[in-house]
Amino acid sequence: MSEASVALAGTVGEWVQGWILPDGEALVSLVVPWRGRVSVGEDLDDPLPAKAASALAVARRRLDRPGLGARIDNPLPVGKGLASSTVDVCGILAAASRLASPPWGEEEIFSLACSVEPSDGILFPGLALVDHLRGRLIERLPPPPPLSLLALIPPRSLDTEAYRRDPAFLKRVRDRAPEHLRAYSWLRRGLFEGDGALVARGATLSARTQNGLLPRPEWPLLEEGLRWPGALGIALAHSGTASALLFRDRPSADEARRRLVKGFSGSVVLFEPCGGGIAPLDTPPGKGKGNVTRNGHLSRRCPL
Repeated sequence: MSEASVALAGTVGEWVQGWILPDGEALVSLVVPWRGRVSVGEDLDDPLPAKAASALAVARRRLDRPGLGARIDNPLPVGKGLASSTVDVCGILAAASRLASPPWGEEEIFSLACSVEPSDGILFPGLALVDHLRGRLIERLPPPPPLSLLALIPPRSLDTEAYRRDPAFLKRVRDRAPEHLRAYSWLRRGLFEGDGALVARGATLSARTQNGLLPRPEWPLLEEGLRWPGALGIALAHSGTASALLFRDRPSADEARRRLVKGFSGSVVLFEPCGGGIAPLDTPPGKGKGNVTRNGHLSRRCPL
């Protein structure tokens, strides 16, 4: 095989993130069916963002193919907490894995990705608790029960690496370990029991804890949204600017969207949360069936 392509879903931040492990942080990505596509091959030579170029260098060394290039078709905005760079980095490594014999496993790909940058757990089927800093899969989890969400994507971005260099901030994260553990416990139980309200309860506790650490201007609007019919909770991009309101069903989310677009200056996008996974592609970007759009009907199984 001379060329390989994959698709990976993005996120609207995390269901939970924080000091969940005895020795550090972990997260569960809030996966949504907003996909980027990545191809690698000898005949590709597109210019790449810096982190994607680093991932390609890793793939070249592992495969001993110095002429390998890449092409990325990624609609996810950068700096919002939507896993844009993870789609680039994991996408290059996952596509390169298809050129290896035998292909690399998911955990190996994730470890390689985290050697380039902290990464979301989007490549694992269903959901997963991952150590995004050291590249470890901690626990596999089921996909979320049926829910709808409204993603609030503001114009501003966040420099994740800048705030993570602050030792005082990291100490504050660690000091809130009891809240992080409680949030994960509720999320985990909700996922295994198929209880959307409990899943949202865990996400909301994690979001409130994070907003206490790094307040954001949308928070009053998110708290107001919790009082709307069908609202179940709040989720945040813990290392980005995006946030989400979680709803029991699509009609409730549709009604809330009409309110939000009047009072929010950024984009408001309706999604149905889903599980992750690597989707191999046999067609070039843009040629596959069922391309996901921002406003189309979105299956929680993240179809291509």
